[in-house]
Amino acid sequence: LHNLRELQTEIDERFNVPCEIIVADQREIEGREKIAAKVAELQVTAALLVAGMTSVGSFDAGRADTYAEVIETNILGFTDLLARLIAIFREQPFESSVIAVSSLAGETSVPFQAVYGASKAYVSTLMRALSVELAGTGVSVGSFAPGGIDTDMAALSDLKWGRLGLMDVDRCAAHAVHALVYRQSFAIPGM
Repeated sequence: LHNLRELQTEIDERFNVPCEIIVADQREIEGREKIAAKVAELQVTAALLVAGMTSVGSFDAGRADTYAEVIETNILGFTDLLARLIAIFREQPFESSVIAVSSLAGETSVPFQAVYGASKAYVSTLMRALSVELAGTGVSVGSFAPGGIDTDMAALSDLKWGRLGLMDVDRCAAHAVHALVYRQSFAIPGM
């Protein structure tokens, strides 16, 4: 929560854009309802969906609980929240945009992160389909597929190469905002 408050302050100071923190668990229906209600209340025009988790290790390591968490967060919770946001955005009298953070892991095979990669392939594929489905409605959607980002999630993972090759958070965020503003249906930072 401390990091979110710092980010909230930075967004307000650097961009003079109001930013509100909503503490909710995307895996729980109550959390998704809380987020959607706040989005409707604030008449939000854009959403950047970044919640996600990873799993690292041999696929057959017997970690069903970890895989279930990844699927609940990255697929089930994400899908329900996205559907709620799109329904809200379609009712608004102005254009809206959603970008979901996917991953390059969803565009190629990533050994020892198979379930994570599969979940991100789902995100990218869903967003591509919805970008066509929602054409002309005033709601644009897309996915943003970075490689590794130098975040707490990367630091806490069991990745063998440490932080080697990870993109700086600020640089990655700038690419994500660009994709959101320019309503890109699919974007890879640096391309």
